[in-house]
Amino acid sequence: MEEKIINAYKEMLISKEGDINSFSISKKIEISEREFFQYFSSADDIGRKIWSNLGETVIDELNSSDLFREYPPRQKVLSYFFTFFEMALNERTFIERTLHKHHLLSGYKEHFKQFIADIVQEGIAKEDIKERLSLSNYYPNLIWELHMRLVRFWLRDVSENFVETEKAIEIYCKVPLELMGNNIFDHIIETVKFNIEQFKLDRIIK
Repeated sequence: MEEKIINAYKEMLISKEGDINSFSISKKIEISEREFFQYFSSADDIGRKIWSNLGETVIDELNSSDLFREYPPRQKVLSYFFTFFEMALNERTFIERTLHKHHLLSGYKEHFKQFIADIVQEGIAKEDIKERLSLSNYYPNLIWELHMRLVRFWLRDVSENFVETEKAIEIYCKVPLELMGNNIFDHIIETVKFNIEQFKLDRIIK
């Protein structure tokens, strides 16, 4: 019955059948509202469930892969995006209709950010990701904004097999992922710190 309710919700959403609520969904599949509420608290609750299920499917797919577990942390971020868009093909129109409804993405967003936060901590431990005081805590937010940018690109992509989206993942992710690792800015900071210490040492000697 839960699947039946979800399918009715998606059908009404995609075909733009007017107001979508517990009554209209129940009427469509010929059940009582009482029965509807045994599965969902509202129509929006269904939308949140679909988004959350998509995220869980992606993460389960990744975690079941021995190859994924061997990837360095920043490579795991790329793997999430490639896997997401493969799985999202089953929900493309739903995503297009709901992407602007931020309250429906709330559960998915939190699970995604926690997944990325775990990858960040793994990366810091393995020195694949540079810990930068409070900036490290912002990495999941940065990757979330990147994720939404890629989804919007994908929804506009009309290339065969969405090859342009695959290119966009590699291009859009390049700078953020490089900035998360050791880079030229870290070398500059280390050089400045070294010079300051040398300056202090020289003054003491003099």
